[in-house]
Amino acid sequence: MSENLDSVEFDINSHEKKIYSQNGEDGILEFIFSKIGTTNKFSIEFGVGNGFECNTVYLLEKKGWQGLMMDYGADQKIQWKDVIRKAWSNRDLKFIDNVRKYTKFFKKIIKRKERSTYFHLDIKIEKVTAENIQNLFQKYNVPKNFDLLSIDIDYNDYWVWKAIVDYSPRVVVIEFNSSIPPNESRVVPYDPDAKWDGTNYFGASLLALKNLGLEKGYTLVGCDNNGVNAFFCKNNLCHLHNS
Repeated sequence: MSENLDSVEFDINSHEKKIYSQNGEDGILEFIFSKIGTTNKFSIEFGVGNGFECNTVYLLEKKGWQGLMMDYGADQKIQWKDVIRKAWSNRDLKFIDNVRKYTKFFKKIIKRKERSTYFHLDIKIEKVTAENIQNLFQKYNVPKNFDLLSIDIDYNDYWVWKAIVDYSPRVVVIEFNSSIPPNESRVVPYDPDAKWDGTNYFGASLLALKNLGLEKGYTLVGCDNNGVNAFFCKNNLCHLHNS
């Protein structure tokens, strides 16, 4: 039986745990669903790379979930020279921090190749846009109501979530741009052909996503400690007071 989140101390960060996720998302999601319960245990995630490090693979591999994974492979096309060039062009915005961030990113890509092949991930090669996202859901027979949606496409995340109007995930995990101050609502202009270029120019601020969530009937319940992903629950599941 699910437990209403307003009746418990709800601190997602104390439950962070990294198994297959980039940060502590595995533990956060496990905690959230321990409180709200599950329905069909169906997840959707796009921007998964080759599946070595993402937010739903633990649920799929270890918890008996089913779901849809999609990726276009764009992140693996980023080259070292582009990372250094972009970081240098933004040297006034903490050049060393940028280099460390992108070095970690490339180490992650390399480690993906070491993943065990015992569990086969059926990753669909699809370019996700705001125009086609609902058609893709229909193509792969996604149920109208499902438990988890995870969005990490490094640029148009906000616009794709906004475009999902005929499907209703109970929990949404979405990447935000933590370089934007939390009191500013900012979003990159929509461009279906845009890709992350290695700079801090991508995605949307946390406030912009919070406001979008409110429009769509979701409550922001927190972010991982590294400031990468924001977690939202449907309002009827989580009646928390936002500060």
